Amino acid sequence: MAPFAELRAYADSFDLGALDSTDLAHVPFVVILIKAADRWAAEMGLEKKGLTYKQRKEILALVQQMAPAAGEENFDEAVEAVNTSCSDYVVSNDVNRILTDPAANTADAQTSNFWLLANALRRYVASEYGAGKMPHSGAIPDMKADTQSYVNLLRIYKQKAEQDKAELTQCLRKVVQEAALADDHVSAGEIDTFCKNASQLRLVRTHALHHEAETAPELWDNLVNEGVSEHYALFRAAGVFLEKHGRYPGIPDADTGAGDLDAQCEQDARELRAIAVDLMTAWGNKDPEVAESLVAEFVRSGYMELHNVAAVVGGIVAQETIKLITHQYVPQNGICIIDTANNLLAAVKA
Repeated sequence: MAPFAELRAYADSFDLGALDSTDLAHVPFVVILIKAADRWAAEMGLEKKGLTYKQRKEILALVQQMAPAAGEENFDEAVEAVNTSCSDYVVSNDVNRILTDPAANTADAQTSNFWLLANALRRYVASEYGAGKMPHSGAIPDMKADTQSYVNLLRIYKQKAEQDKAELTQCLRKVVQEAALADDHVSAGEIDTFCKNASQLRLVRTHALHHEAETAPELWDNLVNEGVSEHYALFRAAGVFLEKHGRYPGIPDADTGAGDLDAQCEQDARELRAIAVDLMTAWGNKDPEVAESLVAEFVRSGYMELHNVAAVVGGIVAQETIKLITHQYVPQNGICIIDTANNLLAAVKA
């Protein structure tokens, strides 16, 4: 636990021992946590780095001892924050994937603003100023505190965020200069949004639908774990069936009469199941099984778009489209299978 200099100075301005119970109940939990960690380190003669679960439990117990009475909300908040706040700072795997991506090490006129910012962030994190940490977002959690303490703390966090943003902007200026772009190529608004969300960045790369249809499934193990591997195989098998017959299973031929439809559906079901088994075998599955009841449901539907199923799928697609357009929230990256007959929805992530 290593609070930045301004936060350290703010915490040091409090003398918890000199406060009465009323004032003590309004001290921000961040201050309580810093004080408890300092006291623990002094008593144990240890640094506040690489703390084990047992050591964090000792700090938690110390916070509880410092509370003037049980049930003090700000001390309870400090107790809840011990495990996360007293752990060593780690850049998330999602952000690391972006920082180590080759695109984050390039800068030219064709580079998108996102990758220019990612390049700047990589330099920021590696710099002496960044010291392996993300820019501060400026946000503070809700907490029990008097108005003045909360406002002071918010001001400190906002100032830190502005300082970090200014440092990242300097890194970005070097990047755009290397790319022979104008200093204001990336707008101030983009920089601000990027800094506020830097710790939550996610990179989602997808591939075209035809790629999925032409290759073995990359997420097969996940599909098996979610219990939808047979569904997936039948969807792929239906595509093979379409290429072979020019129609989906269960849809009557032009020459099929009403009385022959049941016989055709039975024949389609046998063929569809055989194709699915062959595909699963080609994907490396030993003794693949496809439930006849599931095959029958695929054929029975005849590729119809039932209104209730279409409503569910349409809602999901609309939601994911909005995520992609606005670049807000993380879109589903993988395979989503909906089986309304069995009340099953599986979203398998890449």
